[in-house]
Amino acid sequence: MWVITVFEKKDVRIFEYTNKNEATKALCRFKKNAILSYTK
Repeated sequence: MWVITVFEKKDVRIFEYTNKNEATKALCRFKKNAILSYTK
């Protein structure tokens, strides 16, 4: 599973994806303070 974690002022948002390409495209929508990680 691919996970995008977005860190905002006082919030943390998490988005889960099964496809790496889909997750990479979604990551481009966030300007900064976001990371892409993989977990089993």
